[in-house]
Amino acid sequence: MQMRPLVVCAALALAASPVGAAPASMNFTAAWTNIFETDLGQGGTVGLSGLTVTGGANWGLSQTSSLGVQVRVDVDNWQFDKPVGFGGLTPWQATNRFSLSVPYSMRLDGGWNVALTPSIESNGEEGASTSKTLAYGMTGMVMKGFAQDKVIGLGVAVFRNIEETRFFPFFVVDWKLAENWRLSNPPQVSPSGPAGLMLSYQLSPQWELGAGAAYRSYRFRLANDNPVASEGVGEADYMPVFAQATYRGQGGWRFDLYGGAMTGGRLKVMDRSGDNDIAKDDVKTAPAMAASFSARF
Repeated sequence: MQMRPLVVCAALALAASPVGAAPASMNFTAAWTNIFETDLGQGGTVGLSGLTVTGGANWGLSQTSSLGVQVRVDVDNWQFDKPVGFGGLTPWQATNRFSLSVPYSMRLDGGWNVALTPSIESNGEEGASTSKTLAYGMTGMVMKGFAQDKVIGLGVAVFRNIEETRFFPFFVVDWKLAENWRLSNPPQVSPSGPAGLMLSYQLSPQWELGAGAAYRSYRFRLANDNPVASEGVGEADYMPVFAQATYRGQGGWRFDLYGGAMTGGRLKVMDRSGDNDIAKDDVKTAPAMAASFSARF
């Protein structure tokens, strides 16, 4: 799968950033996830290991607004063994996701904040045609700050993703419940992604413990030589439940370690239009772990 369309978009986004202005901040994250081998409902097994790398920069346009550029690469290696629900064939192997987003935020009077993030992605199995893997959409959020540690809001996302338009609302929260206790959305590169809720406890300025849950759904184009559905559509849905330990170091870096389980899993292969199911199967609960390193500078 070629990255040229996203490379061009990234270059255009960087060119559109404030000319001659140094970024107000930059960020980098590398994360590893492993879902241990587990049984499929109709027979056979599946496992997954993945790597995510994210980087970006943010510029202050004024005292109340900012513009950023964010690039993310996900590489997931799937391991199937005799999946009966897919005729004993491997429904897909490695899947890649390359995404570019341009987040814009503005602070309003009365503690209100608005954020808009257009994005473009390429989601496909290794060997899929790039022109058939592209997805694009917009995420918008409106948040209200009641105090420094009490923010709540609503968001909505609309995406055209591999023969399907998806629309979904979500809840935004970063709320200090009591001394050392906080309710928030999980970090973007945690096992659960940006959606869901997490309850955390601050043990010390460096250490934090948390637990949470979320819902994850991936849709991607299959390769031309896919044995189940040539140029078809693959989909993977599951609900991560996890515990988290975080260490924050000096200089703006942090290390996160996760352990938990992937529950409610379901895998599906559809035809090229994404309208008709060809094969599908449920995934039994699987233990999982992940780790990530992040830095801001």
